[in-house]
Amino acid sequence: MPFTRLIITFALLVALVATKVHALQPEVTTELAVKGKLILEDNGSQDRERGKAFPLNEYTAVRLGAGKWERTGNDNNIWRSTHSPAAGHVPVMAYQGFDEENLIIEVTFRFGKNTEPWHHQCFRIAADRRPDITGHILSAWANVNNDFIESGFLLQHIRKTPEKQIIQDLLLDYQNLRLAPKKWHTALLEIVGEEALFRVGNHVAYTKTKQITTSKTLVSLTMGSTWHEVKHVRIWRAELNPKWESTKNNLLSKRRTFEAMEHHYKSP
Repeated sequence: MPFTRLIITFALLVALVATKVHALQPEVTTELAVKGKLILEDNGSQDRERGKAFPLNEYTAVRLGAGKWERTGNDNNIWRSTHSPAAGHVPVMAYQGFDEENLIIEVTFRFGKNTEPWHHQCFRIAADRRPDITGHILSAWANVNNDFIESGFLLQHIRKTPEKQIIQDLLLDYQNLRLAPKKWHTALLEIVGEEALFRVGNHVAYTKTKQITTSKTLVSLTMGSTWHEVKHVRIWRAELNPKWESTKNNLLSKRRTFEAMEHHYKSP
């Protein structure tokens, strides 16, 4: 094969691979917010281990706070969490190094089947201000069957004393949920001012409350006790979408009506 033709063939192969890789990346359109500066992107290539912060860029870092984590997948950049009943807290991966009121958080994840009696499947994005505030400014749950909280698609605000006594616990939205195991899902949480919108596939949760306006310095991802995998995380600074007021009613009509309420759920 002539050298020129070889070069052209190689270039076409590179373009084809790039197209396939791009097609695998999450493409979820924001609704409440518009994307500002990209604060961080985690494609899984950065090493990490429990209890240590590893830089993602000049300002931000990723840290494993609990659980057992290891690389998996053909590209070796997918991170899988596993758990055991004696391990204590379920696996957590956290991102730090920013201070923002308004955020867009996008995570691509999946989980395995429950194969043990103690297994459960859940995924949570929590936006916090640690160590100033104990609890979670906003928790966005896609909870299949973890009895720590109701099963479903949930938004929660919970504030505690440093001794972990609950000061306020609000259930901000509560929707039905069905997520298939072993399938990749992309979660998108948008927080602007008093409003938050959480979506995974066709699931939609929404709230408007002053409790979530506090500036956030930490985003944590909490998994269930069967295996869970994360392959792509991106966090942007956010601004209000000027089209939101004209589009919100149509989007929110996909969810059942829910009024924020005091949260009194107790694990069985």
